[in-house]
This record gives sequence, structure tokens and C-alpha cells, in this order.
Amino acid sequence: MQFPWLFLLFVGVVVGFVWFAIRSVKKLRAEFASWALAQGLTPKEGSWWKTWPSAEGVRFGRNVRVQTFTTGSGKSRITWVEVAVSGVAGRLELELVRQGFGTKIAEWFGAREVTVGDAAFDARWFVRTNREEFVRAALLPEMRARIDAVAGLGGRSLKIEAKGGVVRYVEQGGITTASMRRAEQVFPLLDELVALAEVEAAG
Repeated sequence: MQFPWLFLLFVGVVVGFVWFAIRSVKKLRAEFASWALAQGLTPKEGSWWKTWPSAEGVRFGRNVRVQTFTTGSGKSRITWVEVAVSGVAGRLELELVRQGFGTKIAEWFGAREVTVGDAAFDARWFVRTNREEFVRAALLPEMRARIDAVAGLGGRSLKIEAKGGVVRYVEQGGITTASMRRAEQVFPLLDELVALAEVEAAG
């Protein structure tokens, strides 16, 4: 006669888990919406079972977007958080990722690394660009320090890139309180990199 009670207990645990999960998602969505508004952005609702909300707006005259996206499928599916700032479209292409096994593979397949002459920075970052001389001149010590500071915020598998006038910061994971705080601290660096891209576009 214990079976019905065990079954009811199991059902209660499942229902409790689902209720807690839905409540947590709603709380995080509300937190994201409040955070976006505080940054001068407009939150965009998504389907809670498919997509997370995003936020868009204008900061200091530039279009800004914060959103998640996924790569891969099935067990290889990975979620990413993206913070993007758009400026004047130009020809500068720049990518910075942390040195590691993935960058070694990229080198094996012919990826060309650009060094800036700072041994410590070059050891930490794998830099690729189509405007080598400009990037070497533009990544001054102050800029390199700010890039290192962004990496020190704790984002996983982060990447910073500029292409077509858009500068993006990407990190692995979903929207969390921590990723929102990191995004807030990433905005100034992205603004500076957009300004650099605009300087390069102006010749």
C-alpha cells in the first residue's frame, strides 16, 4: 500500500520543481527588463519556452543590442550572450579571443595572428585583423588594459570582434545576473572600439 504514497510524493516533487523553475525564469526576466531600462534600452519579450528576451536602444548616439543566440544542436547546442554596439560601417575587421587550444588549432589551419609588441598582452590574446598597422597603433597601453579588465570580469569563452561597423562582445552562457553586470561594464570598451573603427573608416 506504499505505492500510491510514493507516486504522490514523486508527482509533488515534479510539480514543485516545475513551479520553482517557472518562478525563477519569471524573476530573471523581470530583472533583465529592469536592467535594460536602467541602461536606456527597451526590453523585447520572447517566448519563455523558446527564446529569451532581448533589449535594444540607443546609447550616446549609437545603436545597442543585448541578446542571446545558440550554436550547434542537440547535445552540442551552446547558448551565448551578445552585446553589440553599432557605428559607421567601415572596413576594419578585428577579433580578439583568449589564447588557448582553440587558437592553436586556428593557427594550424592558417589563421594569421597579429602581435602588438606587448609580450604579456600577446601571450594572453589571439588577435586577427585586416588592418594590422592601424590595430598595432590603436591598441595603446590604456586600451589593452581595458581589454584585459573586461576579460577579468569572468565571462566564459569570451570574444570581442569588430566588423562592418559593429563591435560585439560574446560570452558563453545565458542571461544571468552576473552576465548583465558584465554587459554593463563592457559597454564603455565597445564604445571605444566603435570609435576606433570610425577613425579607421575616415582614413
